[in-house]
Amino acid sequence: MSVLEWLSHTMNFRYEIIPDNIYSVENNAAGKGLMSYILEGRAEVILGGIVITASRFQKLNFPYPFVIGQFGLVIPKPSSEVDITAVWKPFQGQIWTFLVVSMGMTILCLYGISHCIKDYMTNKENKNELTHGKLFEDIGRAFQYVFGVILSQGLLAQGGTSRDQKLTIRFLAGAWCTACFVLVTAYSSVLISFVTSPNYKPMIQSLYDIPKNPKVKITVNRGWSPDLLFTNAEDGIFKYLGDQLRNEPDLRCSETEQCMERVRKGSSAYVQEYRTIKNYVGEDLKKTGHCDFTIAKELFFSFGAGLAISKQADVEYYNRGMLKAHEAGFVDLWFSRNMADASRCLNQRDVTSEKQRVTLGGLSGAFLALGFGYGLSILSFFGEFIFRRR
Repeated sequence: MSVLEWLSHTMNFRYEIIPDNIYSVENNAAGKGLMSYILEGRAEVILGGIVITASRFQKLNFPYPFVIGQFGLVIPKPSSEVDITAVWKPFQGQIWTFLVVSMGMTILCLYGISHCIKDYMTNKENKNELTHGKLFEDIGRAFQYVFGVILSQGLLAQGGTSRDQKLTIRFLAGAWCTACFVLVTAYSSVLISFVTSPNYKPMIQSLYDIPKNPKVKITVNRGWSPDLLFTNAEDGIFKYLGDQLRNEPDLRCSETEQCMERVRKGSSAYVQEYRTIKNYVGEDLKKTGHCDFTIAKELFFSFGAGLAISKQADVEYYNRGMLKAHEAGFVDLWFSRNMADASRCLNQRDVTSEKQRVTLGGLSGAFLALGFGYGLSILSFFGEFIFRRR
């Protein structure tokens, strides 16, 4: 009504509204469509969001559209799930692999260096043979230290006192402590977001996720633009969805409420223009007081929609009126004034489950520091070995 009132006032003409219960633009098996009013000379203008298509343009004229939009998908609002694997998710699998390998290498290096220092660099004459019990005891102390540091327990290397430790072991222990500090800090900070953030997993994120989940079906208004877009497609994702509609005619609904109820059951995604479905979600929120619906993250297929007029009408006459409405900001005002608030149901923090994992590249500095410590430890070992052999 606001559009017609604006055009009537700006361009100085009078109008009369013809009421009907027709929802389709084209003629179909159910009867004549809205287009028949113009083609039969019973009306001059179809007021509504008539999407411009090649087949419609052959019979009708379209002034400058009052909507430049995209199609979206109404999906059920996802519920939070318990994620028992959150403890592993802050790091990628590569980092866990490198961490386990680094722990093993550090344990072996601590044992090997301390054993060599004891047996070859102390210059003691009464050396005892290494027993299996002593071997496991020394490796156990090295494991206790390596594992204790990564758990922030602050143990001394090899479980001994500070005066027992040689410079080589100090370098190796320092490198391990530095690497653990970076790893543990990064892990703890990312773990908090995985543990405390709601774990919402939407049914789909975009139209292109539907073939990956055969249980998800689309639902559309019979004879409306999405229906025609999919059923007339000859290849690609649109043809796949068109095949769904042809195989299951019940996926087409006569009224929008039927489509929304199908989505509420959790098995379908309703396709329509973004502003329109955003209003539907807001209206349902106002009615029920809670969010049963949300909108998939990715929109698709940009288009223009607006008035449709006869081929004999002066399209420039209507163009001037629509352009003036856009320039004055009235079109945005009409939409914002008449749309229900759906922001509570569209909160991306509640819908999106994707979190940024720590990558190996991001923690390469920790492993570089560990490698540098290994190098210093090896150099110190040979230095002490040469010095003691003299």
